[in-house]
Amino acid sequence: MTQFKIYETDERMYFLQRILRGVVPETTAHVFAPNIVVTEERLTDVKDGEILICGKLDKGAEIYAQNHSVEVHTLSDDEKFQADNALLTAEGALGIIIDHTMLSLGDIYALVIGFGRTGAAVCRLFDKLDVRFDIATSASPRPAGAFARRVVTASDVDLSAYDVIVNTAPQKIISDEQALSVKPSVVYVELASAPALNLKMLQNLGIDAEKYPALPAKCSPESAAKVMETYIRGVIKCRK
Repeated sequence: MTQFKIYETDERMYFLQRILRGVVPETTAHVFAPNIVVTEERLTDVKDGEILICGKLDKGAEIYAQNHSVEVHTLSDDEKFQADNALLTAEGALGIIIDHTMLSLGDIYALVIGFGRTGAAVCRLFDKLDVRFDIATSASPRPAGAFARRVVTASDVDLSAYDVIVNTAPQKIISDEQALSVKPSVVYVELASAPALNLKMLQNLGIDAEKYPALPAKCSPESAAKVMETYIRGVIKCRK
């Protein structure tokens, strides 16, 4: 009997299993969390001609899938999934900010580093809530300028002005000298796969600076599961 095999690595995947209970794919479909890079070792239960749904595959997994005629669907390549997931990430980041800062949203002056999907989602949310914020980006400032009071380059930004800093750019673009200028009370929320600055240095200075991976799974797991379900139903045939 064909079925969904959900690999439960977080609460989001638990909800996905519940949502898909009774839903039958055309052939057995293996579903991994979007934030996991699937390796060949994880594919030992995936048989010839079956379906694989995941965030990304490493080279070994790609070769395995090709050799076994596995039908692969990668969440990281789907624009709608990425946009929906970015919105959930932004909402999770807002919850962290509210929980960690001693200021109201009306008193916060924030900096958003990066203006990709996640950065834009954070900016849209800030804009709706009338949070004062600037954007630091290496891309064209014109799209970002529609949201922010001010758009600056990361190499020129003065971090001492901000109460909250949210990074979405997956590379170190803030120098240690710049990072040392942050307020002692700043809340630094790292959303990217790699920090924009020396995170360990800030932590050693007693700054509230943390990396927050896979926020949708932690902050809104049921909604994150529904986003995955929408993607799954869009790429494979199911009966219920």
